[in-house]
Amino acid sequence: MAAADSTGQSPREAAWATIDKGLQSGDLDHRRQTMIALSTIDPSNQEAVKRLETALKNDKSPRVRAQAALALGQMKATSAIPALKDALEDTTEVAFAAAKSLTDLGDKAGQGMLVAVLSGERKDTPGMMTNARREAERRLKHPEGLLLMGAEDATGAMFGPAAMGFTAVKDAADLHGKGAPGRAAAAAYLAKDPDPYAVALLEWALSDDNSFVRVEAAKGLGQRGNAGSVGKLVPLLQDGKNSVRVMAAASIIRLTP
Repeated sequence: MAAADSTGQSPREAAWATIDKGLQSGDLDHRRQTMIALSTIDPSNQEAVKRLETALKNDKSPRVRAQAALALGQMKATSAIPALKDALEDTTEVAFAAAKSLTDLGDKAGQGMLVAVLSGERKDTPGMMTNARREAERRLKHPEGLLLMGAEDATGAMFGPAAMGFTAVKDAADLHGKGAPGRAAAAAYLAKDPDPYAVALLEWALSDDNSFVRVEAAKGLGQRGNAGSVGKLVPLLQDGKNSVRVMAAASIIRLTP
């Protein structure tokens, strides 16, 4: 197991400190990225669930509250069903996100919201739906966007409309460069590869010069890594990108008792 750092913190303690810093950030994208990272932790971890429930209830930004609702559904946190039901009373896109997560969790409480949106009974059509449609239309008008869409399909939630909180206009150029979409997709697929060598490759990818690839490698190690991977993830808690820091932190939490 990795040793304590210079502050005396264990890797797990340092990971939680990184998560909490992300949740308390004044940058709403940093808070959203942190919630996506939390969604990769097992739902039996009540510390992770509690942090998401708190954000769902208290964060001032509807976008962040919606992300918290989606994250609870993605992590299959059935214990959060009461909190998600309460969020159905929100008058913003949060209610739609809560309804989606309740449906994903097998609870029918969100069904009425989804039916209302589809039938046009509610006029507050979720911003997340409108934004996702506009983004898809924008990309289809720009051929270079098709490469990014391919990476999204391959890597799942990371690049999706509700994903790591990346701002597409600012970060798309970085993702396009130097074959990053392919490397990110490869890291995502390696996380599902049963070959033990995949773990070594994911650990190697943690040092990639592209932050998108580092996020996927860190996420993959949370799924496939072992106690020996923790020491490889710890340096990423000091990464220059919040998205990388919080995903590494979430994976450390998953891999440590």
